[in-house]
Amino acid sequence: MTMRVLVVDSFDPDGPGAHTADAAVEVLAEAGHDVRRISLVTDEFTPFMSTAERLVYHDEGSNILTDEVRRSVEALAWAEGLLFAYPTVCFNPPARLKAWMDRVLLPGVAFGFDDAGRVAPGLTHIRRLGVVTSGPHGRIATARARDGGRRMIMRALRMNCAKTCRRTFVSVGGPGEHKALSRKLSRW
Repeated sequence: MTMRVLVVDSFDPDGPGAHTADAAVEVLAEAGHDVRRISLVTDEFTPFMSTAERLVYHDEGSNILTDEVRRSVEALAWAEGLLFAYPTVCFNPPARLKAWMDRVLLPGVAFGFDDAGRVAPGLTHIRRLGVVTSGPHGRIATARARDGGRRMIMRALRMNCAKTCRRTFVSVGGPGEHKALSRKLSRW
């Protein structure tokens, strides 16, 4: 079954791990999925929330102030699968990706509140959630450091997706490990 997949790419195209995001997009496209890619580096997504954005953050419906956020929100609404591609930095996603999440995963977009004031999921159209990352550390060292990316995306963000949302986490250390990436993403 094919789906619409949004890839949020935080790799520097000239950096050592850029081939990781390219490989992920290629595997998904070869599997027949409709893939859109947002590059947070080449698209020059502003890596901070402005004062005006912070002041209207909780105002659902009027909290999208910039065209770059609006484009990301529209791409997110289009998607059925969401894949984050990033280099692990100090056992966490890079600041640019965290800024994208702060600015795009807004109330009324990624979550809302029910009548009792509890958080209600807003990404219930997302059926697959994944991460493709590269980093200098092994699995054990990353686990000991509490793997911020896995916790933030695979646990916290997952709670805002469809109840049956499936998750995929792939960490590659070099080009030779792309077989695991291909194997896991081809199952999407």
